[in-house]
Amino acid sequence: MSKKWIYLVLLVLISANAMAQRGLGPEQEGGESEPTTTAVHPKDRLRSWKLEDDFTFADSLAIDTITSGFQQYNPIFKESFSAIHLGNSGAAYHSNLLSAKKTFNEFIFINSLHTYFIKPADITFYNSRVPYTNLSYYYTAPKRRSEENVSAFFTQNITPNWNFGLKYHLLSSIGAYEGQTADNRNFNFFMSYNGPKYSIHGVFAYNKITHQQSGGIYKDSTIFITNPGDQYGNAEDVPVKYSDAVNTVENYNFFFTQSLGIGKIKLAPKHNVIPDSSTVSDSTLIGREELIFEEEEVELPVSTIFHTFDLSTYKRKYEIPNLSTYMSDDDEPELPLYGTNYINPITTEDSIRYTNIINTFQIKFNEEANSIFKFGVRAYITNEIKHYKFQSDTLITPNEDEDEDDLISFVRSDTTLVSTHIGGQIFKNIGDNFWWNVGAKLYVQGYKAGDIQVDGNINTLYKVFKDTAGIYARGKIDLRTAEFLEENYFSNHFQWSKNFKQEKIINIEGGVNIPSRSMKLSFESKSFTDYIYWDYDALPAQSTDLISAFQISLYKNFKVGAFHSDNKLAYQVTSDKELYPLPDFAGLSSNYFNFYLAKRVLNVQIGMDVKYHTEYYTPAYMPATGQFYLQDKQLVGNYPFMDAFMNLQLKRARIFLKFDHFNKSFMDNNYFLTLGYPNAPMRFQFGLSWNFYD
Repeated sequence: MSKKWIYLVLLVLISANAMAQRGLGPEQEGGESEPTTTAVHPKDRLRSWKLEDDFTFADSLAIDTITSGFQQYNPIFKESFSAIHLGNSGAAYHSNLLSAKKTFNEFIFINSLHTYFIKPADITFYNSRVPYTNLSYYYTAPKRRSEENVSAFFTQNITPNWNFGLKYHLLSSIGAYEGQTADNRNFNFFMSYNGPKYSIHGVFAYNKITHQQSGGIYKDSTIFITNPGDQYGNAEDVPVKYSDAVNTVENYNFFFTQSLGIGKIKLAPKHNVIPDSSTVSDSTLIGREELIFEEEEVELPVSTIFHTFDLSTYKRKYEIPNLSTYMSDDDEPELPLYGTNYINPITTEDSIRYTNIINTFQIKFNEEANSIFKFGVRAYITNEIKHYKFQSDTLITPNEDEDEDDLISFVRSDTTLVSTHIGGQIFKNIGDNFWWNVGAKLYVQGYKAGDIQVDGNINTLYKVFKDTAGIYARGKIDLRTAEFLEENYFSNHFQWSKNFKQEKIINIEGGVNIPSRSMKLSFESKSFTDYIYWDYDALPAQSTDLISAFQISLYKNFKVGAFHSDNKLAYQVTSDKELYPLPDFAGLSSNYFNFYLAKRVLNVQIGMDVKYHTEYYTPAYMPATGQFYLQDKQLVGNYPFMDAFMNLQLKRARIFLKFDHFNKSFMDNNYFLTLGYPNAPMRFQFGLSWNFYD
């Protein structure tokens, strides 16, 4: 769909909703109520939740209408408040934080892209008694290097128990430098039905990213960043290593999970139990949400059986049409100016397909029915079928009368891996102050036979004098077999065949949460044995050493009159700075004045965000495989990125204006994010998000 049609659809939706818009009342907006034609009670108009614990527990969520932080719309900084990326919105990224690092992904080519791929576990489901629409648009100037970020969301109930919705998102960004254009598209359709006995949640998701892969700027052109002069007029004039290399990843996901209640138990009025479609939150930062009490006697099942089906397919393609023009004649070419061609010296056309089919059957004995021990139990069995279709290293031999140079071709191979695991969990999700769960998973069949996962979680929240405070703790032991693509891969520029040992990971986390003081203090540690990583040659490798690291984090918001300071800080230590590099310190501080105008109708925030981390050898990026790997050529960090912003909220519309990286004009010009990839110079950005409830 062309952009002009997208904008036309958004304009029609805005016009239609503006004419039909009705108020939510003070319960939702915090202002004066407006006339409404619906008799639906405000607390029942819109509820939302995500499915947790292998899609058996509905965890309620609040609708995002908060002004604070609205200007921080980049999804990588919502996942990790400190991260490196390739200098353009939507591009590959890597977290600087121990707590946000992903240890592996079964399809390795989205290791650095996973936040851009919407999966069933990410979907928020709704019960909306009135139509709910959100339209958002973000723009970055100048026009010749612009970024446009457009999303449209709609959900509505068909019946009191049946809801459907859809969301479309487009990010199109040219980038400040050549060869870094990003085009990210997401579409998902979701539905849910929650009846007295039977429930079903379904998702169809489509994700596609198309990224130019510049390989970074030339080493000789870094003078433009560190000491700018007259050699290059603008950032787009700086030479880069590639101008036409492209990485494309496309994903389809079809998912549904259904449940059937067995037996029934009656609960007295005011019992603090919420039906599965809308349960309490389990947030460790702001505390559990206020419990919703049933005012009438309710009936809940004694046990529930579940079936979950998940079909996902990925296709990845990496192309360099004019490869021969980029090859170096040096004996040791600078990566990623590839010195090896296993398939074709003229062009690169690497491709791979991956399909995963998961079936899970579960039975859950609900804790409401356990009057003696007051906890629930569930057990499950899961079967996974993974199919890979890829290039192999078997050359197709040409006939004698054919020109061998014109028929460079390799056999495409495929393999299917099947595994089965069983697991169980005991849990306590009901209560006012104390919640916990303990679970285990064991692979009993297939290529992952012998893999084990054990985890546990404790969360509390109590009244302490005039405050509300709680502690939480989590632990996980993971013994995992390397994924197929971590051990086997063949392409034009990279090939490997490995036989890794089972990787062992121990993760421990704990902290204190005081939501009434807007404060959270946490500690997290990870220990690795037989650690799998990407070495200095951008190849997978394994270390037999014990590697450990820990992170101490403080989230604290201050308020003095109209002045607010929202802070996220992390101190980190790693036992091996070479194999597991981390910055010693990372932080994000948002400081602003918050006030109201026009008889408290218009909320205004004016301030500045600062992102900073100490200097370390940030991982470098390899376009041909899409992986971040070890490098020791350039220390990066010790440079603050400052953004000046103004947020506005007028009823249901939120607007921001921002000068991104405005300090570039008066600070040292060493604003690299990682080897070869500087951040964009100062840019002007604005954005609008508008909610409609009718």
